[in-house]
Amino acid sequence: MAVAEMKKVYLIAEKSLRDSIIARLRELALFQVEPVDGKSLASSLKPPQVQTDELEEAISHLGWTVDYLEQFEDRKPGLGLFPAKIMVKQKDYLHWIKNFDWEKTFQRCSEYKSNLEKLGEEKNNLSERLHLLHHWEELPLPLEKLGEGRYVSYQPGIVSREDRSHLERELDNLKTTHLITLKEEAKELYFLLVYSKKDSEQVESIFQKFRVEKVLFTEVGSPRKQIAELKERIARIEKEITDIETESRHLTGERIKLMTLHDHFYNLLGEKKVALDTRSSSYTFVLEGWLKKKDLSNLKKGLGEFSSLEIVVREAGKKEGQKVPVALSNPRIFKPFEVVTHLYGLPLYIEIDPTPFMAPFFAIFLALCLTDGGYGVILALAAFIALKKMKIGGDGRKLLWVLFISGLVTIAVGAVTGGIFGIQFSELPAFFSPLQRLVLFNPLTQPMVFLVIALCIGVVHILIGIALEIWDHLRNGQIIPALLDEVPWVLIIIGGVVFGLGKLGHLPGFSSTLGIVMLLGGAGTLLVFAGRGSKSLFIRFGKGIYELYGLVGLFGDILSYSRLLALGLATSVIATVVNTIAKMASEIPLMGPVLMVLILIVGHMGNIGINCLSGFIHTARLQFVEFFGKFYLSGGESFRPFRREGKYIAIS
Repeated sequence: MAVAEMKKVYLIAEKSLRDSIIARLRELALFQVEPVDGKSLASSLKPPQVQTDELEEAISHLGWTVDYLEQFEDRKPGLGLFPAKIMVKQKDYLHWIKNFDWEKTFQRCSEYKSNLEKLGEEKNNLSERLHLLHHWEELPLPLEKLGEGRYVSYQPGIVSREDRSHLERELDNLKTTHLITLKEEAKELYFLLVYSKKDSEQVESIFQKFRVEKVLFTEVGSPRKQIAELKERIARIEKEITDIETESRHLTGERIKLMTLHDHFYNLLGEKKVALDTRSSSYTFVLEGWLKKKDLSNLKKGLGEFSSLEIVVREAGKKEGQKVPVALSNPRIFKPFEVVTHLYGLPLYIEIDPTPFMAPFFAIFLALCLTDGGYGVILALAAFIALKKMKIGGDGRKLLWVLFISGLVTIAVGAVTGGIFGIQFSELPAFFSPLQRLVLFNPLTQPMVFLVIALCIGVVHILIGIALEIWDHLRNGQIIPALLDEVPWVLIIIGGVVFGLGKLGHLPGFSSTLGIVMLLGGAGTLLVFAGRGSKSLFIRFGKGIYELYGLVGLFGDILSYSRLLALGLATSVIATVVNTIAKMASEIPLMGPVLMVLILIVGHMGNIGINCLSGFIHTARLQFVEFFGKFYLSGGESFRPFRREGKYIAIS
């Protein structure tokens, strides 16, 4: 079991030492704080009065300022797959948290943001007005002259070009109208109608008939003058916006300091929240939480300077099993594969950690999906370079290690299948002839061999999953479920394999009989004992029949491993096709060699990328469904010790 053993720990000390002890716990990063349980020894004590409003407000303001300045920062190109924190030296950190006036920067940025919003809104309004006036630039009158006069009216309007001729014909019938076309666009006509005031009702009726849009202006002066003034005002606004953006860009140098203060206050808030989880009397306080058993001595050593501190340790109770936080503890070779376990969900504290049992199969399955030794070299090399050159932590780094290990296994699989970048070892120069001794089969010419290997590995995979469930039952004292619910499936699977091999002549003749006995023994046990919890014979028999129906699911699980054949063949076929196309392109005069190289690089890199992604997904699926489904529940909560954390920086 690779789940670290946990201890429940109570810290009891003088009330005046509370904040100092909490700060030390943060530096030690060993202790996960838990709110005081109502049934614990501290339930009768009172919670402390802790104010967090100011810190929360400061964190909010700092986060807003950091985000505001981000848009003005010159971004460095990067993959952006795994966000890396900025490294800050300890002396810079201490200097900035003491001396940097972040509130002044926040106020300036707030003013800049407010001014930018106001100017942007004003610019949009002016731009809309400018767009409207552009259509009326040819108006022969000042805007204030438009409308009804003493005898004559001047009405600008917009009508569909389709209705132009009809509108002109109707207006001509009035005799006292004159239509001036100002601008024509694809679908609309902009015009000025001059007409006698006494014909206002007839003109209004004609406008309604042809859905004419009458335009009203609030400006004064000629449209040309208004347009010039608007352009001048927009230009001044754009300059003001540019000046503010320049000033904001000058402040981006303060952004790392703002990030540092943000994370500093975030950690102070964390300490305050931990203080809220304590309980106090008039003179003492109590803090409880979880600790890895192996870290108990380090905790005592780290808190050794607090002479009045009492550390009380107890075992995790059986009723606490599902509430105990989970920390995985695996050998170095298996540790990267914890990222796959995290994708599915952590085990419960009382469960088996599947990581060390899943890891070898994950690497093998992904390697079988790629099959090509050359692709394994590229995958391993790319992952290794990323590990060395990129600042990646946590699950991102573990994922790269998974790809590196899987790449190495792919090289071995490529040697067994005799393929490197879609080229068979037999097609390589004589210098590489010793490699042919490693080849066991060719996936393209012997797909049935590949299928048998995939199914055999699948059978072993499933058997290990069932064996882990048997182990889990036995270590929890559940002997009968192990013998009557799980062992029969082992007998059925092994019996089926022995029977098949015996019939094919790969095992002695009695093997077929032995296989039948194992099959019938396992099936009979399930039929008789699957419903043993019921007193009704009818229900027990029905449950037994239903349990035997699981043979269909078992057969489907085993066949599911044939996807390894499909993905492996797809990778090999695409690699071969890429080589064939590149060879054909190489025969093109002049550009042939260049095209060949481009096709080889793009084709093989694309093949690696696509099949590595699909291989990872299907490999994970085989783990999550066919393997984990046999023994694994998951649902555990991750062990999260109280430590220095932050959104932006890490202290070096």
